[in-house]
Amino acid sequence: MKSRAIWLSVLGGVAGAVAVALAVTWDGARAVAAEKATAEKAATPAHQVVVCYFHRTVRCPTCKKIGGYVEEAVKKGFAAELKAGTVRMTTVDFQDAKNREYTEAYKITGPTLVLMDVRDGKVKTWKPAPKVWSLVGDEEAFMKYVQGEVRSYLDAEKTAAR
Repeated sequence: MKSRAIWLSVLGGVAGAVAVALAVTWDGARAVAAEKATAEKAATPAHQVVVCYFHRTVRCPTCKKIGGYVEEAVKKGFAAELKAGTVRMTTVDFQDAKNREYTEAYKITGPTLVLMDVRDGKVKTWKPAPKVWSLVGDEEAFMKYVQGEVRSYLDAEKTAAR
C-alpha cells in the first residue's frame, strides 16, 4: 500500500512538472507569437496595395489561367515592391464559409480580381478589375492591365504625399 502511495505521489509530481513545463512552453510560445506579430506590424509599410484573386473552390481552366497571369503580372512588374511589402498578393476561396466576411465586404459573386489600397493596416479604397475576363486571351494586354491597376494605387501614394 505504501509503495502505491509513493508511486502515485511520484506520478503526481511528474504530471505537475509536465503541466508546469507545458504552461511555460505555452506562455513562451504566446510571447514569441506576440513579439512576431508586433515586429510584423512594425515592418508593415504604412501604405500597401493588396492584389486579391477571389476564386471558386473548384477552378476551371480559365480561372486557373487568370490566377497564374495575375501572379506573373505582379511578380514581374513589382518584384521590389513585393520584397518591400508595399505590394502583397493573395488568393481567397470565396465559396469557403470561413471567407464569408470577405466575400460580403467585397460583394463577390464569382471569380474576381480585387485591388485594395491599404493605409495603416486598413483598406481605404478597393476596386474590382473585371477586364481580366475579357483580356485572358491576350496575355500581354492582361499583364499591362493588371500592372496598370496596381500602379494606379501605388502612384496614389506619391500624389497624396505632395
